[in-house]
Amino acid sequence: MAGNWWRNTVLQQLSRSPLSTAVVFLALEDGSEVITFPRLNWAVVATAFAAVLGIAIGLLILVSSAHFDEPQPPTPTPPASCAPFCPTPT
Repeated sequence: MAGNWWRNTVLQQLSRSPLSTAVVFLALEDGSEVITFPRLNWAVVATAFAAVLGIAIGLLILVSSAHFDEPQPPTPTPPASCAPFCPTPT
């Protein structure tokens, strides 16, 4: 579902043109050549760029605060007796 949303919303907006979805090569009567590219919806491009940048910054913060080289602290062992917290027999 998420892959279809990305393809249908973002990628189609990036490759959409009002007249055609392909690059058009035109040879004019005076001999000059014109190449037209599809128009971009810059709001979609800016939103996609901001999302990618936000994810990258989030991962950067997550990884920079991780402690990869520090050894695991020893787990505390339970006391041998339950002296102050022993259940009373009923």
